[in-house]
Amino acid sequence: MTADTGTGVDRALAALPEAKRELARMLLAARSPVPDRPAPRSGTGPVPATALQARLLRRERLGTAGSSGTGSHAVRLTGRLDTGRLREALTGVLARHEALRCRITEPEDGGGPLLTVDEDASLRLTRTDLTHRTAAARRDAVRAQLAESAATPLFLESGRTSAFRLLTLGEGDHVLVLASHLGVFDGWSSGVFLNDLATGYREGPGSLAPPELQFPDHADWQRRWLASPDGAAELADRRAAFAGIPAPPRAPGGFERGHVPVRLDRGPGSPLAAGLALGAAEGATPFMTLVAALAVVLARRDGTTEAVVGTPAAGRFAGPLEGAVGQFTTVVPIRIDLSGRPSFVELLHRARTAVADGLSRQRLPVDELFTGGTQPYGVLFALHNYPAVSLGLPGIEVGQLPGPPAHHLELYSTDPAATLACVGLVEREGEIGGTAEFNRKAAGPEDVTGLLCGVEDVLARAAASPGTTL
Repeated sequence: MTADTGTGVDRALAALPEAKRELARMLLAARSPVPDRPAPRSGTGPVPATALQARLLRRERLGTAGSSGTGSHAVRLTGRLDTGRLREALTGVLARHEALRCRITEPEDGGGPLLTVDEDASLRLTRTDLTHRTAAARRDAVRAQLAESAATPLFLESGRTSAFRLLTLGEGDHVLVLASHLGVFDGWSSGVFLNDLATGYREGPGSLAPPELQFPDHADWQRRWLASPDGAAELADRRAAFAGIPAPPRAPGGFERGHVPVRLDRGPGSPLAAGLALGAAEGATPFMTLVAALAVVLARRDGTTEAVVGTPAAGRFAGPLEGAVGQFTTVVPIRIDLSGRPSFVELLHRARTAVADGLSRQRLPVDELFTGGTQPYGVLFALHNYPAVSLGLPGIEVGQLPGPPAHHLELYSTDPAATLACVGLVEREGEIGGTAEFNRKAAGPEDVTGLLCGVEDVLARAAASPGTTL
């Protein structure tokens, strides 16, 4: 398009009534070739909600979502806190990120749900003074507030997708509790949010320029790309790669959430340390090595020669997406072939290829990839590597507070009743551990911990005899 043509289009759009202007922009965008990466969208009107958001909206309308759509965490702020500056900074972050000002609307023409961005940032901040309570009572109150925040439903349709609490424990002692709807906020977003909050507090909300790409830019691109020849071909190719793999059986009782702490010992001489060292020698990352061992456990359990593991991936496959708040996470299915009685070393090489191939397909949303309860995995496994954020507030010491376990299984699984567990691990200070969320209707805590015991057993045997067939 030449500069003259572009100017003519702009003039023609400006001459249209406002009600038709956004529709014209959308029609023009639909006629343009879809790039393989998101770009700033044309106009500021509604865009189609993502498939994951549409699923969460359906559950909310059925009244089955409960608090599973809420993610909550907290930070302890020790020092002289300027609460006015904090409030301005929070408002500035909400204004910076469109995802935090989104609501989902249903068009009158019966089309799919749309993301609409509210122009004004509406801060919901509740302040609670606990200074006159005893130390024990303050601790109990903080725990109760954290639990209540995580249990309070937030709703996509109303636009109430974030809420904050500031608890005052004493002079120079506060707890900030942040809650956001998981339909607009993923794990990576926590780091982005806190980094922006620190910048806004130090330098004022005027320092928070909009990110290069917003979440609605990504949602708009994703729908158009999936409908394009390139997107449709990649989707068909990936579906074909998992054709013929049966979906795991659904638990007769449906889904009921449970949590169990899990830990893998990485100390000197441990099976995990030896197994990861073997994997590193073969060019496999810790995640690849753990997935290979888990595939052995699952294949033995099911009596098959292949296993499919679902892993939540960040979905931020384009650099500019890393600075945006939003729900970009998708689940990448990883299919591991164990046929032909391979050694663990050979299996590591197969796992390397499968993981790399799977992670290269993060553009494909799992809700589009597997529809109608056809997901081929019953176990979700992740080794999280979210970027660490140092919340630098002048004159204030910041510490993370442990909160209630996350509600991710229903977010990551298109059919929770067919999912046994979601095991999320984090590597810290030489130890790998975390919390596993599981379906009480399909398994007990011992079944989940048994999977990880099996992983350690496979790694111990592999380290002792890496060339022996499995």
